[in-house]
Amino acid sequence: MLDLNKPGDLVIKPRYSPRIKLLIAGSVALALVVSAGLIYNFGLMRAGFERYSAEQMQVTLQGETRKLKDDNDELRESLASAQRTIQMDQASYQELDKSLKSSAQEIVKLREELNFYRNIISPSDKKAGLRIQNFVVEPAGNANQFRYKLVLIQALKHDYTIQGRANFEIIGVQMGEDAVLKFPAANEQPVIVNFKYFQDIEGKFELPKNFQPRRIKISITTSGGGTTSVEATYTWPQA
Repeated sequence: MLDLNKPGDLVIKPRYSPRIKLLIAGSVALALVVSAGLIYNFGLMRAGFERYSAEQMQVTLQGETRKLKDDNDELRESLASAQRTIQMDQASYQELDKSLKSSAQEIVKLREELNFYRNIISPSDKKAGLRIQNFVVEPAGNANQFRYKLVLIQALKHDYTIQGRANFEIIGVQMGEDAVLKFPAANEQPVIVNFKYFQDIEGKFELPKNFQPRRIKISITTSGGGTTSVEATYTWPQA
């Protein structure tokens, strides 16, 4: 018996016919083609799925973009409306504030007028006669020139007309020494007083350049009518 495992023994290998080989090669090629087709179809399906997913994602993003744009437009319109409301409120507030200030000024003016007429008709001290109700002095625009306004009243009783003159003494310092300037001067037209209820006296005067005013004394000298003269001193207003 022939032992095939022993060295030196003859080994017989089977041989295939060309037809069988061709059949095997064809089978392998067919398998490769089928595999390639399956891989190709799988790739197409995969690509189609990813394309569909991408399109769905694009649609979703476009929808979100439109919504955000609509929300942004709505917020922008709300902001514009709020700004218009604020502007209208500010305009209304400014108009109201202006009206309140005007009303407050009117009230102050009316109170001053009421006090003025009350002092003429029925003063709180019940004393009759000539009074200096108010005095104001302020710069007239040019250097060392001033304008003044003097208000005189006759309180309580008005049986006669007060007649007389008003004189001013401006007390200050000139060249380092105390000095007094009288207005109007002896050669100037006097300030005439002539009224029954009240009188506003306005005028101007000019001070020397080296004169520094400190106070101003007002003297009302009357003639006849039984009333007495009056005097009042006011501090010179600070510039």
